[in-house]
Amino acid sequence: MKTISALGIVLSYFLFVGVVYGGGTNGFRIASYNVENYITMPRRIDGVLRAKAGKPERERNAVVRMIGVIRPDVIGLEEIGEPRQFEDLQRRLRKEGLDFPYSEYLEAADTTRHVALLSHIPIVENHSQNDMPLRVNGITLHSPRGILDVTVEPYPGKRIRILCVHLKAKLEVAEYDEAKMRLAESQYLRRYVRDILRTDPSARLVLMGDFNDTKNEKTIWEIMGKPEWPDSLKALPLTDDRGEFWTEFWAYADVYSRIDYLMVSKKLESDMEPSQCGICRPSFWNEASDHCPVYMTLKANPAPSQNIR
Repeated sequence: MKTISALGIVLSYFLFVGVVYGGGTNGFRIASYNVENYITMPRRIDGVLRAKAGKPERERNAVVRMIGVIRPDVIGLEEIGEPRQFEDLQRRLRKEGLDFPYSEYLEAADTTRHVALLSHIPIVENHSQNDMPLRVNGITLHSPRGILDVTVEPYPGKRIRILCVHLKAKLEVAEYDEAKMRLAESQYLRRYVRDILRTDPSARLVLMGDFNDTKNEKTIWEIMGKPEWPDSLKALPLTDDRGEFWTEFWAYADVYSRIDYLMVSKKLESDMEPSQCGICRPSFWNEASDHCPVYMTLKANPAPSQNIR
């Protein structure tokens, strides 16, 4: 019975990988993943509190395994630490045959947690913003992590503009209301996306990341805009292999929420391969992070845009 059980586990794992990355597609995959504190911070290890400790080895290895299940062509990362932590993850991925030779690492107001991106293909444009000045209750504040903004060209004549963000966490701070900060970030993002799509209505754009709010909140609706607007975005209705929508588990409150999103422009939506989009949740997901990665797949070599930008 033990042999059968072990075999069943192995077969289940490969079936899951097949569901996530198989299906006969050779399209272009984009993912977003909050890797939960891939940073140096105080941690309790073997019962001893250490003032400066990195993400535990078991968790780092699980992050690599998670990315290995998705096998993205481009992946945005949230909660990456200082450059050496980013380099550590890149080394571990290469060791497992997951080489991303192109990258972007954004340093903004938050000096501890950063947004970063790994890519199999060259980054052809970079418009990242490390400073997002915001007005909250009459004072000027700065978004903690900015906007990572790069363009890649997966197929000749077809460019994808990728924005990756990590909005203010739901943690109280003395200086300002965190919910108002997130709303101010969302309003800034709406203007940012609007300007891109009004300048180039044919732009294929994806906005992804950890938005720290559920879809019923004004933060999310502000970013997307009204569906009838030509510059609106659509939040992809992603689910896992069980049809569930949540992307994060907050253990302190026993709360499951959908706070990680992939939002796409109207021009990009028609390029989607719906059966190859979702939430990656293998059995070991919570060994790596309190979040699950979200991913989307574009059809193989769709027709190029007439306005190549």
